[in-house]
Order: sequence, then C-alpha cells, then structure tokens
Amino acid sequence: MGAKRLNSSIRYSFSTILLVLSIFLFSVPQSFANDEPQLSEQDKLEIFEKVWTLVNERYYDPKMNGTDWASSRQKYLPGISAAQTDLEFYDIVKKMVGEMNDAHTRLLTPREARERKSKQATTAGILLSSLEGKTVVEKVLPQTPGDLGRVRPGMIVRTIDGVRIEKLLDDVKQELGGSSSERSLEIMSYRRILRGEPGTEVSIGLTDKNGEDLEVILIRQVVPEKSEAFGRILPSGLGYINVTSFKSPVADKFERTLIELADTPAIIVDLRYNGGGSISEVLEMAGVFLDRKYNFGQFMTRKDGTKQSLKKFFAGKKGGQIYSKPLIILTSKYSASGSELFASGLQELGRAKVIGTQTCGCLLGISRRHSLKDGSELHISDIGFISAKGTIYEKIGVTPDLNVETKIGDLQIGYDRGIVEAENMIQTTAGID
Repeated sequence: MGAKRLNSSIRYSFSTILLVLSIFLFSVPQSFANDEPQLSEQDKLEIFEKVWTLVNERYYDPKMNGTDWASSRQKYLPGISAAQTDLEFYDIVKKMVGEMNDAHTRLLTPREARERKSKQATTAGILLSSLEGKTVVEKVLPQTPGDLGRVRPGMIVRTIDGVRIEKLLDDVKQELGGSSSERSLEIMSYRRILRGEPGTEVSIGLTDKNGEDLEVILIRQVVPEKSEAFGRILPSGLGYINVTSFKSPVADKFERTLIELADTPAIIVDLRYNGGGSISEVLEMAGVFLDRKYNFGQFMTRKDGTKQSLKKFFAGKKGGQIYSKPLIILTSKYSASGSELFASGLQELGRAKVIGTQTCGCLLGISRRHSLKDGSELHISDIGFISAKGTIYEKIGVTPDLNVETKIGDLQIGYDRGIVEAENMIQTTAGID
C-alpha cells in the first residue's frame, strides 16, 4: 500500500500517527443509553482517574493547552458519585476532557468505540451547517429512504423534535464548552443535536426554497465509513478528485485516479468534507505532486514530562512526481486535521493554490488510542505540528488564497461555486482555455 513506499525513517515514525478529527460527513454519536456494562461507583472513579492521569501525562503540550488541568479534576470529581447512570457518567468525563479545548482529545463510550472499530457510523442522513446566520441542510445522503427523499440541500432548519434550532444550538454549545476553534465547536454541536441510536426517529421542521414549511421524520441508520478518491473530468476539461478522508488505502486509490487524469491540464483536489486520517497517507499523496524531497514541517511531542521534542518530516522524493501541472485544493470548515496538513504543506511550497473557506483549525495527532476497562476509549493529542515555515495551524486553520463562501442559494440550485472559482483561477493564472 501507499504507506509502504515511504522511506524507512518516516514509516517508523509516522505509520501509526492519526490526524483524524472524526468529523465525518453524516455520522452522529450514539445516545449511549443502552451501553453495557452498568458501571459500579468504584469503576466510575477508576475510569475517571485513569482518564485524567493519561491526559496529564501524555498530552503533547507541557502547558496543557493553557488549561488548568488540575482544577478540571477537582471541578468534575464530585459529579462522579452523583451520576445515576452510565450516560450521566460518560457525559461528565466528556465535559472534563472537553476542558482541553482540543477537538482531537476526547472520550469515546463503549458503543462509540465499537462503532469506530467496525468502521461504521450512525446517521440521520443530513449534514447541518450555519450559513448566512441560519441553520441549513448542506448535504443529504444519496440514498433516500422515506422522508429523507423530501429533504434538499439549502433547506432552512426551524426545529428538531419540536424545539427551536437556535435554543438547541445554544444549549449544546454550553454543554460542550470549547473546542479547537469556533468552526470545530459548530460542527460538533450539530452532530450532538442529531445524535441517537440506530432505528430511532428525529423530527425536523424545514423551510424550502419557496418559503414553504414542511415536517419530515428521519430514521437514523448505520452506514459504513469508507475512504475514497473519486475522480472525473469536468466539462471544462480539468481533472477533479474528491478525497473523503486520508485513511489507508486511499493513497493507492488516489494515485490510480490521478494517473487516469494525467492528461488533464490541471487538477482540482476537493477536501471540503475530509476530516483527516493517517499522516503516512497524507505525505504519500502530497508527494505525488512534488519533484523531490521537501521539508513538510516538524512534529512536537512531550519529552521528560515538561519539555517538547521537535522532529522534521518530509514529503516527496526524486522521481516520485506523478503530476506537475497546476493544482487547486478546495477547503471548507469541515477540512480538518490531515486535510489541513496536506493543504498547508503544498500551499507553503507554492505547489498548490487553496480555494474555499478557512479550515477547521484542528491539526494535532494521535499516536495511540487508550482502551479503558469498560470498553471506552480515550484519544489524546500527543503530537503537535509546526509547518515548514513555522506556522501552527491548530486553532487557526489554513487561510485560502481565494476565499469562496458557500451560499444558501447555491445549495438550492446545485451550483458549486468552489469548482467554478477554481476553474476561473486556473484559466487566469495558467492561461488555460
């Protein structure tokens, strides 16, 4: 697979590092009500202490991201004995971990951990977004069972289960506290609003493009999570590849697709809904656009508990370039983690132009997942990143060369402003008709 073609030092250092935020296009967390087993009070205390200690010892930043982590323990510990259910317990621990204001550092309940391992997600079939000050349906699953077939991108969301969306959003943001960025917090909030178990229903009040109100009942379903690289030639003659995530073996799929599009005068790589993946896949895919080995940045890890260690990493190699013609990368607030590494690295090298909106600002890495005694799973950002030019993109995100906002009206008529502006930029800068 693609990762095996990395040189040995990079393969050794990075093959297990994940840059994945798990902002999947339609996935929503479970409600956890039926998670097993029922935990004893002693179990809860042990898990709580284990989570706090692991974060304290393993987090990449000795300054703990500016958080008073010791105070967080004291703040949430009294709630453990008061928790009446496993659901309440997990919510308390999640809130404590959320104090890190880091989208990667998080607790997965046993149900969420099982779902991750089985490469599945539960979804209501829609992706919600805040556009032009309104909550909007931005994406709809192509499969359209039941009422989902009546939902269209660009519809305005008024209510969910009879509650005004504005109130739900405010309440959930208060529950979640913080995240890596406002964009990350928004995305996580909408996911939480839609969460629920497979087979359960959610009622959504919508307004269509004609101003007509409608109510739909959506059934949450389990869908597989796959990493794909879909390619095609646009009517303009330019090549286009949509990369859904950077999980293995997408690098091989990407390279095969790129070879098929090798005769096109320019390539557009769409990362607008790509939440990240493996760093080895990111570096392999970036390398096919480079004519030699380039410094792609440095990663930061804890050293001796109180210090940080820095180590450079690279992309590309002599003779490894598959495509040398113009490259445009499309980004959005959903472009997270590995997508941000890919886009920022090629942008800094002057190899690609970035079009779209500011990315998530969620660029950290996880070298291992910590399994806890109840089957839950703790993810800790134990790796930070500094770009080759010394920029830290965590919390900030990648700034596009050309900012292109998604408009509600565009969604309603199926107009892809990002692709149009990418084509315009290529025609202007490269003289391609």
